[in-house]
Amino acid sequence: MATDAALEQAENGDAEATQTFSGRLLLRMPPALHAALAREAERERTSLNRYIVTALVRSLDPLQAAERDEPEPGRRGGSLLGVALVVNLVAVVIAAVVAIALLVVALTHGL
Repeated sequence: MATDAALEQAENGDAEATQTFSGRLLLRMPPALHAALAREAERERTSLNRYIVTALVRSLDPLQAAERDEPEPGRRGGSLLGVALVVNLVAVVIAAVVAIALLVVALTHGL
């Protein structure tokens, strides 16, 4: 999967990144968020660290998440939202074309 390749690249990094950053980060978060992330990691049968790193990699490159065969955890309705946005955009474009056509007709007939 593309996400696995990006995760491996993020874990290995390039020479410049490894010289500048240790790869360690102390992160404080609300206990409820910690618990929710731990539950999701367990559900995905992965470590909490790998689960968070994978989520961060996906957030930096949303196209990789879209290329996956399976939906992202917690984003199962994401494809429906995308379809709704496209349908909305098409409706707005059609309304704009009709409005411009009506304006042209009104102007040509001196209304």
